[in-house]
Amino acid sequence: MQDLFIQYKHQRTRFDLPHRWKLLTFAAFQSHFGRSDVEGMTKRALNDPINSAPLRDRVSHSDTVAIIIEDQTRSSPKKAILRALLEELHEAGIPEQNVFVVVALGTHRGLTPEELRSVYGEGVVDRYSIINHNCYAPDLVPIGKLSTGTPVKINRKVYEATFKIGVGSIFPHPMNGFGGGGKILFPGVANFEAILEHHLKYSFRGGSRMGRLEGNPFYEEISALAIQGGLNFIINSVLDHDDMLTALVCGDPVEAHLAGVDLCKRIISMTFTKRSDITVISGYPYTEGPQITKPLAPASEITKKGGVIVLVADCTAPLPDAYVEGCERFRAQHTGHLRDAVLGFFGQNRRIMEEGSPELNMSMAQVMLAQDDFTVILVSEDIPSETVERLGFLFARDLSQAFTMASTFRNEPEVHIVPSGGIILPVLQDTENP
Repeated sequence: MQDLFIQYKHQRTRFDLPHRWKLLTFAAFQSHFGRSDVEGMTKRALNDPINSAPLRDRVSHSDTVAIIIEDQTRSSPKKAILRALLEELHEAGIPEQNVFVVVALGTHRGLTPEELRSVYGEGVVDRYSIINHNCYAPDLVPIGKLSTGTPVKINRKVYEATFKIGVGSIFPHPMNGFGGGGKILFPGVANFEAILEHHLKYSFRGGSRMGRLEGNPFYEEISALAIQGGLNFIINSVLDHDDMLTALVCGDPVEAHLAGVDLCKRIISMTFTKRSDITVISGYPYTEGPQITKPLAPASEITKKGGVIVLVADCTAPLPDAYVEGCERFRAQHTGHLRDAVLGFFGQNRRIMEEGSPELNMSMAQVMLAQDDFTVILVSEDIPSETVERLGFLFARDLSQAFTMASTFRNEPEVHIVPSGGIILPVLQDTENP
């Protein structure tokens, strides 16, 4: 019998399928065991960038350097990467007072002083200026406009820097195709109004989808704004299915990102011959509140309409009360036509969660779309059953209970198992059967 597992609570939770269930795909990858010499990898990448001269040849001692870096919701080894980058800038003759770090929060919450020290290192916090981006700051500076005409503004410190470096990571993104690249500048250090309008305009329609860059307007506008905003150089981690560093790409914000995307595709693409009746998928590596819903995107691509998704979620940060209330209220108001309602709101550039951030609206939309097309059973030790039910999902305390519940919907189902739902790019061979 095959050794089946799901990534949960930072370990492999093993299980057996019910005897009448037919396994179609066990989407487990060969482990790469990660790369331990992160600083050495960073140094080598900085000296052999893509479509760019080495970093130390691009900067001078008179430059002011803004390092725009991803926040704690991403699992890249950013502390070691940042340490190596700062050492490289020091060796290039850039005074410490000319270097500052801006956490690219977009509309996420700011890091506490303790979190800044933990995520980026005490030495960095003590020696360098490091700040949380504020998407509501009154001194944000215009760099251009969205296609709708809405002004796009960015962090003043970033705008005024003579050299801008983005530190991010590449993994599948439900709307942008992949993370990394220009996303670190927009939405990373942009204004709330522009982020919201961009996300509402392009999400859940057309070419805006996971794993796609060509013909993806969500990605194309972000890339154009990163160029307008003056992003000079990127350092992007390429992560494997265990959320471990496999490679680093550096250099031109567009070309280096594309090279990293090609690597990412080779590492985490998985072929599925057909859609399943039931998909068992882990929320890993997402654990931060509404982020746990992101694996619903790949699950939706590989599950038959009307099928069952069993989402196993480790939730270390609680779901906001307003988010839960918003899901409950929207579902009650639009029962029977959730998909049409979500797309209608977004098509009119309206939030489905009034006063909610783009992040919460995107997550809430994913929740509504998933439950309109599938039965979703959420397995979690962290989220109370009442909360799960208010979201519109069914609750199970463990996989055994979830399998019993799923069997009432499908007696002899064909099943996909996805151990790491947040780091997989599904490639579906049978596109004829929805």
